[in-house]
Amino acid sequence: MILNGNIEVRWEARAVEMLNEIKTVLSELLFLSRDSLHIHIGLGIYVAAMLLFRRGPASIVPWLVVLVAQLANELLDGIHHGVLDIDVSGALRDIGNTMLWPTVALLVYRGRLLAHPDSRKRTTGHVIPLPC
Repeated sequence: MILNGNIEVRWEARAVEMLNEIKTVLSELLFLSRDSLHIHIGLGIYVAAMLLFRRGPASIVPWLVVLVAQLANELLDGIHHGVLDIDVSGALRDIGNTMLWPTVALLVYRGRLLAHPDSRKRTTGHVIPLPC
């Protein structure tokens, strides 16, 4: 749509630009590379999802929350001016960086359950007991 001789920028494009600006500011503010930012944000989302859904690290739910958030992030990164253009190698690197530690935690805690079935009630991740 053309308004006053200028092309109106769609709100989706503005949202994507704003998200990229936020990532740049966070990266500069925290003195982290974009790759490191993926690792820290992924862990933050993982912990927040465990607390929000009251699930432990053996539950797949927090892991899935991180995966969905990361895939949405890659989709938004791939949108440029209404056209989907995904850098596959960069996207795979970002997904690997984001999902590494949540995946390690999930596998370690799931492995613990397999090795010690009697501990299933304490560590299945269904409810995190809150300290008194």
